[in-house]
Amino acid sequence: MSTTVPTLPAMPQQRTPRRTPGADIETVAAAPTYALLAEQVADRIAAAMPGTAAKMDRAVFVAHVADGLRAAAHPLCPDGRLWCTADPDSHADPREHVHRGPQIAMHGAYGFDVMAFHLLQWNDDEVELAFVGNGDWPDLNVDQVDELIEDMAVHLDRLRAVRAKMAALRTAAAL
Repeated sequence: MSTTVPTLPAMPQQRTPRRTPGADIETVAAAPTYALLAEQVADRIAAAMPGTAAKMDRAVFVAHVADGLRAAAHPLCPDGRLWCTADPDSHADPREHVHRGPQIAMHGAYGFDVMAFHLLQWNDDEVELAFVGNGDWPDLNVDQVDELIEDMAVHLDRLRAVRAKMAALRTAAAL
């Protein structure tokens, strides 16, 4: 009896995030994110193994797979936080480690680093969401507002995904 193992589609080429001092940035217009790829894996498992998919907590699964994909592409946090960008400056003081996730922001004709946020954890405290703002008040024309609205829908999905990751990390910490 032969068994056919489902294969995942070829992974799209990932664009390397732009590096800025002290932060990793994912842009709204970037190629598929690790979370999107993890969602695709969850969909394939659900299609190929519905019984297994029914038993798993999808948000926790997606968060762990996305963190694993990110960890494979980035240096590891010395404390084992897979979601942490492992910024050496944030881990330099042995008495206090600051864990930061990749910064997620919108960039377009309407501005740069708009509504930026990232996960943040001081030592072993609870994981929080940190919003970053530069205090700009740009004047936008109609085309720029249209672009902002379009990007905001994608940005809101990313915010929801980070919230699901926060809940998954809280659940994992309680175990």
